[in-house]
Amino acid sequence: MKSYSSQKALRTVVENFRKPRQLFMYHPIKFEIDGTFPSTKTTLYSKNVNGTTYWLANMQNDYEERDRQILTHDGKFRESDFLKVFDEFCKSTGLFAGANTPSTCAEKCYTQAIEKYMEKNNIAAQVQNKSSHFFAMNESQMFKYRHYENHTFPEGYSIDAPDVSEDVDIIIKASSAPSNANLVKEKLRRFPSLCVKKGSELAGFISSESHGALANLHVFDGHRGKNLGERLEIGAAKMAMKNGIRPCKFIDTNNSFFLEKAKKSKLMDLVESKGTPIVFDQNIYSPVLNYALHH
Repeated sequence: MKSYSSQKALRTVVENFRKPRQLFMYHPIKFEIDGTFPSTKTTLYSKNVNGTTYWLANMQNDYEERDRQILTHDGKFRESDFLKVFDEFCKSTGLFAGANTPSTCAEKCYTQAIEKYMEKNNIAAQVQNKSSHFFAMNESQMFKYRHYENHTFPEGYSIDAPDVSEDVDIIIKASSAPSNANLVKEKLRRFPSLCVKKGSELAGFISSESHGALANLHVFDGHRGKNLGERLEIGAAKMAMKNGIRPCKFIDTNNSFFLEKAKKSKLMDLVESKGTPIVFDQNIYSPVLNYALHH
């Protein structure tokens, strides 16, 4: 198994991940090369088996309790081959040893394979699962929105970067997943994020995840029905492109309202494989009794 940890080594492989379905791997590697998010250290591993290259990244963050693992491949996914590669990856990173529990972001085929890996090695863990569809801008959409201007705005409202010190507590409370306040502040400072206010009142916001996807788009009650969410998303997408990020986002598979809205908006394309939407899982594994039986 090859490992890539230096900027020089990562530069040799980063262009392998320009496909829409691999943007959540491409962006963290670019962030590592460019020093965009210095609190995170990303190490990439790869192995070619039967003509398919499996790529496995481990992201360590000073503000998070656990590392995040991002998994993808080039070629045909074969579960038995992946499981052999994943076993090497676990031994290299210390996953499933002691309290070092994974937090994975990958297509659903990886999640299903990891379940079998845990069964085979008698590993017991609680799994917090979030399944999502992935959307990404194509070239024509990027051309359209890169210089998109819409100066009309509801009276009394303004849009700007969030005030990290004043707005962070409200943003954390309204976000779908609670996070460390220092980590949220770091993301707001370094990644595309915007807020809309009516006077001094926070009416809505959008932020980004450390793998580059737009996230946590939220408009508060009393301010909905004014297209504020669309303005926030377009504004954040423009910021992303300005910073070399191809706009992309995950939407929960159970959120039929926002899924249909995203498809109709034409802001981004639904990422598919052979005409079928690809389902991505973002899973957090938590230890239970006799968790670390595998070393």
